[in-house]
Amino acid sequence: MGELPFDSRMGRRIGLALGLCAVLPVLVFAALAAHGAWLILTLTLVLALAGAAVASVYLTHRYGPALRALAEGLGALRARQFARLDVRSADEALLLIDNFNRAAASLDEQFRVLETLAQIDQLLLHSVDLEHVLDTIMSRVQGLTYCQSVGITLRDADAPGRGRVYLAASGLTDVPVSRIALDDDMLQALTEQTNGLTVVRCEESRHSFLKPLADTGAMFFWVWPVIVAERLEAILAVGYREVPVADPVVAHCGGKFAERLAVALSKSARDEHLYRQAHYDPLTALPNRLLFRDRLAQELANAAAGLSRGALLYIDLDHFKRVNDSVGHTAGDQLLTIVAQRLRSCIKDGDTVARLGGDEFTVILRNVAEPDAAAAVAARIIESLQLPVNIAGRDCYVCASIGITLFPDDAKTIEDLMRNADTAMYRAKDLGRGRMTFFDLNMASKPAKPTDTGLQHALRGREFSLFYQPQFDVAGGELVGVEALLRWQTPRDGMRYPGEFVPAAEESGLIVDIGGWVLDAACAQLAGWRERQIAPPRLALNVSAQQLQHADFPKLVRRALEKYDLPAALLELELTESVLANATVGAALARLAQLGVHLALDDFGTGYSSLSYLRQYPIDTVKIDRTFLNEVPQNPASATLVETIIVMAHALGKRVIAEGIETNEQLMFLRERRCDAAQGFYLARPLAAAAMTELLQARTLFVQDSMARAASN
Repeated sequence: MGELPFDSRMGRRIGLALGLCAVLPVLVFAALAAHGAWLILTLTLVLALAGAAVASVYLTHRYGPALRALAEGLGALRARQFARLDVRSADEALLLIDNFNRAAASLDEQFRVLETLAQIDQLLLHSVDLEHVLDTIMSRVQGLTYCQSVGITLRDADAPGRGRVYLAASGLTDVPVSRIALDDDMLQALTEQTNGLTVVRCEESRHSFLKPLADTGAMFFWVWPVIVAERLEAILAVGYREVPVADPVVAHCGGKFAERLAVALSKSARDEHLYRQAHYDPLTALPNRLLFRDRLAQELANAAAGLSRGALLYIDLDHFKRVNDSVGHTAGDQLLTIVAQRLRSCIKDGDTVARLGGDEFTVILRNVAEPDAAAAVAARIIESLQLPVNIAGRDCYVCASIGITLFPDDAKTIEDLMRNADTAMYRAKDLGRGRMTFFDLNMASKPAKPTDTGLQHALRGREFSLFYQPQFDVAGGELVGVEALLRWQTPRDGMRYPGEFVPAAEESGLIVDIGGWVLDAACAQLAGWRERQIAPPRLALNVSAQQLQHADFPKLVRRALEKYDLPAALLELELTESVLANATVGAALARLAQLGVHLALDDFGTGYSSLSYLRQYPIDTVKIDRTFLNEVPQNPASATLVETIIVMAHALGKRVIAEGIETNEQLMFLRERRCDAAQGFYLARPLAAAAMTELLQARTLFVQDSMARAASN
């Protein structure tokens, strides 16, 4: 049989009870009848049956509807329907109905809270920008807490002590963000009250974050701090027109949302940190090359669609290396930071200032109707940068050369625009620096001065390379070292030698950067040879006066040796006598000698007071200049001079290397005078790295074969 309806089951149960009431008197009557008292018992039986019938009707009418309603309500709960039961019943049943309604309402509220918090989680976790979803989130919070207004205050990372208040209020839409000053004492109090607090009187200075809520008519507030990594990052506040009932659900909702907001802010901060690392320069906080190219690509796309025209400014600081050399790199970094601030102040909202690296900056100007507009911005930049900058009590001056190119007029691709702006910038340098120049097509056909405008191109474009000239033992012919020689492979004019560009590099200050590249590249090559076990006994390279005058140069050498795991004794630094004329280099030479690096005096005899230099400074090697060997051995005076240098250097305990050997007669002369080593075209020309590697491999194999034959004999 199927399950009976509720009222049928209840009727049967009541009938069973009444039946028992009826049967019991009958049994009693039967027992008493045997004793002759049947008349009294008959009356009793009739009365019992009547009472049972009345009781059955009463119970069914009094409890039946309530019990049926409860059964239906419990079934609805299983379907997550929390409707209120409205049934008139007896006191006991009414109490049961009331308890059921309370439980259903509580469950309804809990499920509503959970669903709303789940919606908030979705908004927070799937939003790229937290501020874009705050309005939606605040409306959810308002629905949960039944408040008049909700405010979320975010502390401003770029302006300490200030914040931004986002507001949602009943009857208001598109409420603007309020910027406020935060009270330090209040922030400290909130940090300590992690469970939140109530505010019954809004004080404008102390509770500035509540002022926007108070303006909507709220007078009583509940506030929760949002703590991220033990620091107050935001404030959640709800406001009421009247004193709210102390509802634990509201307190629970506020606390839970504050926790979720803390997680979202932590995620947002982490994402923003990673984004800024990838797209912003760490020193100046300007967009870096990657973000610059992305924004320029967007502007070019708009220009191609005919939506706008723009301009690109390429800015290079003039003689910035002199600042680093005179006051140090730390001061130079401070100056770059100030330059970045001044550049930002010269442009309008929507334009972009970026730092490409070093002292090079770019500006993307949007909506440039006429070239004069770009020229006006460039003029403001030049004027702003010419103002003195006080660093460590010293006024520093810097000016800039600016190249300007228009798009889409001059070019339609990033590469072409960059090349045009770069060319125009170098033309500004040619014209005297500290000025601006617009790009025109004639610039592309005019070659740039290699000694002025091309060095930075070469350094950025990796146009420099190293060649290596072997040095041989004069007596036995063994390879005793190699000298690294700098070459510049220009795209237009081919190979250039140091004499053609080093003076300009020294004048511009670029020699420090070029020398740093030479040091790193030479050490990297030496490390490669060591790994293959074909390294020469010593690697020599030239250093300039500006490098040695730089306070950090010995540290730079030490770092290069540590970076490539090289013994200091493998490195020999060659300097000229003109360097020694500067008394400030003495400390640098002493520190280099303490490292274990060898020092060689190049072009010996062409300067002044060579003997005093040899006694004063920790020089290990003397290199005889090629000019003294040109007429050896034919000219007796020249031969005597070379012989004197060798004897004198040996007497002072110095090693002697002769440069520029071009004949066998010169080599024989040096061998007879016991010169230590020699180099020159007669012995070997400077070789590219690959050719030098082959020579080292061949000599290593030759030495190994010779040792093997000697051992077998």
